[in-house]
Amino acid sequence: MLEKLRNLQGEILALRTEVSTVKVDRIAKKPILNKAESIGARWFSEFSETLVSQFGVDPNLIESYSHHFGRLIKISAPNNMKKSYLETLRSILKSFRDDLIIPMQTRPKGASKSSLLSQILEGLPSSLENEYLNEAVQCARHDYYRAAAILGWCAAIDRIHRVIEKNGFTKFNVTAAEMASQTKGRFKKFNAVQSVASLSELREVFDTIILWVIEGMGLIDSNQHTRLRSCFDLRCQCAHPGDAPITEYNLLSFFSDINEIVLKNEKFKIE
Repeated sequence: MLEKLRNLQGEILALRTEVSTVKVDRIAKKPILNKAESIGARWFSEFSETLVSQFGVDPNLIESYSHHFGRLIKISAPNNMKKSYLETLRSILKSFRDDLIIPMQTRPKGASKSSLLSQILEGLPSSLENEYLNEAVQCARHDYYRAAAILGWCAAIDRIHRVIEKNGFTKFNVTAAEMASQTKGRFKKFNAVQSVASLSELREVFDTIILWVIEGMGLIDSNQHTRLRSCFDLRCQCAHPGDAPITEYNLLSFFSDINEIVLKNEKFKIE
């Protein structure tokens, strides 16, 4: 994130220089318009939400920057005043280094639980999962470990559901039937024949059964199955009363596993 912020600052400085060289009062050059719009859009797609949810930056500070970047997008239409560009860029750059870059540079090297978790989760490809995981990170930052694990498992099993849907429910059903027919080997005790025809029906299937079937489909191997089952067990422990402690280390291991085995696994891509 630090490097991305530095690059963004460099692009803004370059844009300000380019605008300053324009000799007329209004900006009509398409390259400048495109750069202004692109910089503004990047702020909203790559920075505004992530800086709050994963790096704990004050939401009010981010909101003030979002106002300026939103204005930059607005004035990127043809023939807006050069003065408007310079004022907007000046407002963005005025405290950009102090507000955003220096805090990233001075983050403790021995990262806290929330920053470690942020590193694990940073760069996830789908905003659908990020909605779950951003809430999970916020829960972890406030020491609500149980809630964080429950939300994290929601993200993992939702991705698994959507990959099954993408591959076709017929394949899921046929695989389950083939596994149930085996009388020896790893799947000899599996007897959960399925007849799923929609995502809604799939969501009624127990997560433990789904883990078995996706192993049968070749999406995970036996070791990955075991690790995901441990993640699910932690989720269940978090969702029900009990004395087993849920620590920072439990949570970091949990998110590392679902991230590497499911969310960043090429076999589970949905786009």
